[in-house]
Amino acid sequence: MNKNILIICDNDKNYCKKLDSYIRDNLSIPFDIYEITDAERLMGFTEKGKNVLLLISQTLFEKEKLNGFEHVLVLREKEKCLAEEGSEYGAQHRDTRYTDKYQKSEKITDAILGMCLDMPGIVVKGKENEAGKKVKVIGFYTPALNNNQTREAIAYARNLSSEGNTIYINTDPLCTNGVIRNEAWEETLIDLMYFAECAGDKFGIYFERILKHDNGLDFIPASNSACQSRMISAKEYEKLINQIEGRNGYDNIILDISEGVRDLFGMIHLCDEIYMLWDDDYKVNMRTNLFLEELKRDDGFDMKRLHRISRTEEHCLEA
Repeated sequence: MNKNILIICDNDKNYCKKLDSYIRDNLSIPFDIYEITDAERLMGFTEKGKNVLLLISQTLFEKEKLNGFEHVLVLREKEKCLAEEGSEYGAQHRDTRYTDKYQKSEKITDAILGMCLDMPGIVVKGKENEAGKKVKVIGFYTPALNNNQTREAIAYARNLSSEGNTIYINTDPLCTNGVIRNEAWEETLIDLMYFAECAGDKFGIYFERILKHDNGLDFIPASNSACQSRMISAKEYEKLINQIEGRNGYDNIILDISEGVRDLFGMIHLCDEIYMLWDDDYKVNMRTNLFLEELKRDDGFDMKRLHRISRTEEHCLEA
């Protein structure tokens, strides 16, 4: 089987090193990564197969003839150059794209992922879990509307990340958290659900493209469409969880379950553990007790999986 090869070619050794380090830490697509500052060495990679992606500075791209490379991502150093207007002689069948060199590394990896989607032979299998090891799904659900639930679930996910790879997923159709739901995110949970259903073995690439990071937290951006979010079934969440479990090396999934999900008890059954916030408010207690009675009548649910957290103890919840 062909290996995926990623070449970073730039005169600046420190730039190559920093970009290499970021890609290794943040992409689970298996690449053999090479840092090259001498462009003459590139010819040694032209016979490595079709899974070779070349990242090259604009300065070197304009100087060198790159015959033999089918996938080239040029790290733009100027505003716009003539090379972007057309293709050089003999390169009509080459996929050449441009991205800014001096931007966030996250944006460069997004450009890499975009090219990977159009590389037919790319190997997309990411970091795998140990044989027989199952991802642990930890749910947060409160029967009464509770603005603190998302805050607590995110804090728990951050803490748990120090012990094992953890991802946070918010199901709230009306999520108001500015990090999780943000108009800047071009793709959200809705898109990932579609790719889990239709993308086949390239799901891992779409997953990497949609996945976001914030101070140690890995998360999927919440949907910006309340209507579409409410239509996602527990079966669809289960399929997404299975895809993440099979391809991306996560140990834990934090599932922040809102009152507005389509199949509440189906979502509860997806979780290995459930954390529920409660307080001394009379109406909240009534709703909580009604929910608990429903769970007790469910023969398929083990009540030992449920943990109640007092609001006064929230800050003490640790991974």
